[in-house]
Amino acid sequence: MAAPPARVTARAARVTARATIRVAVQSSRRLLRDALSTCLAVRPDVTVVGKVAEPDAIFDVCELRRPDVVIIDAGQRLGEIAGRVSALTRRFPELNVIATYRDATEQDLAAACRAGVESLVPESHGLAAVVALLRRKKGRHAKDTRGGLTDRELELVVLTGSGHSVTEIATLLGISPLTVENLKRRVYAKLEVSSGAHAVARAASLGMLERKTPAATPRRRRTEGGSGVLGVVAGRPGPVLNQVVAVLLESRLPFVLIRRPGPVGDTHWARWHRGPIVAALVDPAPSNWDLVAEMGIPAVLVHSEPLDSPDLAEALASGASALVAANRVHDHFLSVFRMVGQGYLVVDSMPMRPLIGVVQARWDEPVPGSGGLPNLTSRETDILRSLACGHSIRQTARALGIAPKTVENVQTRLFRKLGVRNRSGALTVADAFGLLPATTPGEGPRGLTSPRGESVPFQE
Repeated sequence: MAAPPARVTARAARVTARATIRVAVQSSRRLLRDALSTCLAVRPDVTVVGKVAEPDAIFDVCELRRPDVVIIDAGQRLGEIAGRVSALTRRFPELNVIATYRDATEQDLAAACRAGVESLVPESHGLAAVVALLRRKKGRHAKDTRGGLTDRELELVVLTGSGHSVTEIATLLGISPLTVENLKRRVYAKLEVSSGAHAVARAASLGMLERKTPAATPRRRRTEGGSGVLGVVAGRPGPVLNQVVAVLLESRLPFVLIRRPGPVGDTHWARWHRGPIVAALVDPAPSNWDLVAEMGIPAVLVHSEPLDSPDLAEALASGASALVAANRVHDHFLSVFRMVGQGYLVVDSMPMRPLIGVVQARWDEPVPGSGGLPNLTSRETDILRSLACGHSIRQTARALGIAPKTVENVQTRLFRKLGVRNRSGALTVADAFGLLPATTPGEGPRGLTSPRGESVPFQE
């Protein structure tokens, strides 16, 4: 499982900031917790800012992300949550607390109402009843107060979890590496951690790594008997782009040259052209890919530099249906462009072979009885849990009673199974697979508890 593309991650985090109602979910039942969060996240007016298993963890989510609404799954223990809800509403009076329950006595219902629960929903009423109650308290809205995690800081954690370095994060966010380092220090202080990997593990334990993904734009339908294919050319100005334009002019195919990135959905050619539209992206910047996502059209990627397997996989995931090397534009571009216009995927076999090899290798390693989950050994599981606690290699070795070199070897195998390259990426993928514990045991601002129970001080 590969880390999500950087531009998708950054764009999704920005969409999160525009949502109207911020919701946190608490349920000890993972299936219910994930299902409820997923159903709410697809609503355009809702952002799920966190989801946790343990009731006490909801305080951390409220402190860091300031939700408008907290949904608590009481199950058959509605009466037991009264004290916790009372403390929660005293600390965060702006909260709208919704409690779902299975069975309850009149005394339980009265205790929950006195504690500050705004709405009580029997499980038999279903999701529609919960959605109908999602609202802020009148005149109040969640604010990023001092001590809370801002959207930019959460974006930093998300990008760290995607495996990006400080330099890459600075480029993606349009800020300096020094600013990224300052943001990291603030994030570490707020999450009470000492490393990027531990920050990712902490955010994952609070359910804050799942971004709200923009709804996919439906692909344009080709109209039978309509106009021919229309090209949209964008990318880095230079000789290669000029070659693409020259080839299209010689072929007498209609095309549009976009010199500045920006929305194109309302332009006359996008609204009135009845045939297929194909983008030709020449050494594109991240912003050039936006028109592919906005219009739901395929793209021909013209590249000057050779592409390795990760670059090729990212291009295909971003919407590229064909790749053409810059030195083959005159010979191959036109025929490839027309085939893409007819709905074909056209890729040179040479750069595809390593990628096919990776896919074949994964096919050849089935995981019996796990539904596609990585088959981790007990030692790999111990290493993963130690990573989630923010332990260094030496701390892990001391806690498990093994050599640091053994930890490095096991960690390398773990990264290979999860399809990642570093600790932060491993924690992100493990969280997606449900391999991390619901809460990080023994974490605290000054030290960690090792798997053997000994106190391990933080180290950079």
